Amino acid sequence: MKLKVLETDEQLKEDWKNKIIVISKSQLTNVFDSKQYKEIIDTLKYITINKIETFEDKYLATFNFIFSEQSITGSRVEKIGIYSDFKTFSIYVTNNKNLLSTKIESLIEKGLDHSGVFINLISELTENDYIKLESVENELNEFADKLISEKDLEKCTKKISAYRRVLIRYKHHYEQLNYIMDFFSTHLDLFNSKEEQKQYVVLSKRIPRLYNEILYLRDVLSQIRESYQSQVEIKQNNLMKIFTIITAIFMPLQLIVGWYGMNLIMPEFNWAPAYPIVISVCVVFI
Repeated sequence: MKLKVLETDEQLKEDWKNKIIVISKSQLTNVFDSKQYKEIIDTLKYITINKIETFEDKYLATFNFIFSEQSITGSRVEKIGIYSDFKTFSIYVTNNKNLLSTKIESLIEKGLDHSGVFINLISELTENDYIKLESVENELNEFADKLISEKDLEKCTKKISAYRRVLIRYKHHYEQLNYIMDFFSTHLDLFNSKEEQKQYVVLSKRIPRLYNEILYLRDVLSQIRESYQSQVEIKQNNLMKIFTIITAIFMPLQLIVGWYGMNLIMPEFNWAPAYPIVISVCVVFI
C-alpha cells in the first residue's frame, strides 16, 4: 500500500488500486470523472456535517474535526472527506494536505491497511478532545468568576452567545460522530483485524462520553447565564431604589407647587409667616 499526495496539476483518474491518495478540494476533478462521480464531488467539495454514505461497495464519509486555538470561541474546523472501499483504495480530501499526509504516513509505517488507517486516524484526531473540553470547562469557570465583578454587561451577553454557539457546534459534532459509530457497529466486517475492531470499540465508547461532557458544559453555561441574569436584576433593583428615593423626595414638593400654583385664595396668603414655614418644610423634605 502506497501513500500518494497529489501535486497541483497531477492527474490520477481511476488509478487508485493499493493507494491512499491525499488531495485538496480544488483537485477533485483531477481524480474523479466530473460526470460519473458528480454526486461524490459535490459532497466532498461542500463538507458541512459528519456523515457516512454507501455507494454500492464503496463508502463516502465526511468529518468536521474541531481544532482549538487560544480559546474555544477561536477554534477552527478541519474538514476531511474520505472515499474508500476500505479494502483496496482510499481517497482523502482536505485543505491541509501536509497535516493529513504526515498522520497517514505514520500509520502506514505501522503496517496498517486501508480500514486500519481510517479507524486509527479518527481515533488520533479525537484522542485529545478530553483536553480540549477540559480547557473549555476552565474557560467557562474563569468567565463565571469574572462575571461577578464585570461592569460591562453587554460584553457579557455577547460572550455568553459566543460560548453558546461553540457548544452547539461541539454538540452537533459529537452527535454526528456517534451516528457514524452506529453505522460501523453493523459493518464490523469492514475492519480486517481484531485490533481494528478493538480500536473501533474504544472509539465507540469515547464519542458518547465526549458528547455527555458537552451536555455537562451546556448545563454549566446555563448556570452562568442564570448568574448573569441575577446580576442584571440586581443592577436594575439598585436603579429602582435610586428612582424611588428621588420620587419620595420630590413628590411632596410637587404637591406643594401644584397646590400654590392653583388660582385660589389660600387662607395663609394673608398670614405673614406662611411662606417661611412652607420653605422650611420643603428644606426638611430635601
